[in-house]
Amino acid sequence: MDVVKFAAHGVKAGKATQFKPEPRRSPGRPKATTVADIDRAVIRVARRFFGAKGYGATSMAEIARAARASKGTVYARFPTKAHLFRAIVDEQIRRTGGWVQQQGPKPKTLRGMLRVYAQWALEDSLSAETLQLNRLVYSEAERFPELGDAAFSRGEVGVRQVSGYIQEYAAIEGVPCRHPRLAADMYLSTIRGWYAQMMLRSRPVKSAEIKTYVQRMLKWFMASRPTW
Repeated sequence: MDVVKFAAHGVKAGKATQFKPEPRRSPGRPKATTVADIDRAVIRVARRFFGAKGYGATSMAEIARAARASKGTVYARFPTKAHLFRAIVDEQIRRTGGWVQQQGPKPKTLRGMLRVYAQWALEDSLSAETLQLNRLVYSEAERFPELGDAAFSRGEVGVRQVSGYIQEYAAIEGVPCRHPRLAADMYLSTIRGWYAQMMLRSRPVKSAEIKTYVQRMLKWFMASRPTW
């Protein structure tokens, strides 16, 4: 069986992580209809490699090899590892925002919308794959500032999303808000603080724990609404 092997990041020497490479593709220049599939495959492979092996120890060549794409094709889509990591982060942002929008009828209140947003964001961020990537940012951002830059940009997108919700529901509920961006920053900073604590745990965080935290946090946050 065709597999990709390498010593996993943080694993004792001698052991290896095995990944099945992406399916083989027809040789030659990729058609426009397959470019999106190649992008998804490269991002999928890079996420696994970065998480298991580390950002600094992973090469673009091995990502291309495991993704069944030529180095030329990969570099044309992602000129550097920094561009590739940013694409992984962008995918996570789209996943969170898209999931919130797809959850049936929109919540009738701001509290309901912020509850849905917080629960999904935490569920996704505490999944094994995303948790591994976020730990990677913490551990390697000093050596590779582009990781911190990508994480910061992700945070800015979140602030804009939540700020938009706050302004939208201020109009719907007739509750004026003078500082929507500041309120969004407070809300997300509170979530990130709890998330940082959960990252230190050696056991998975249960959905019930996330739900309990979100309920308590929102009770405090919504009580401060008149000050926004």
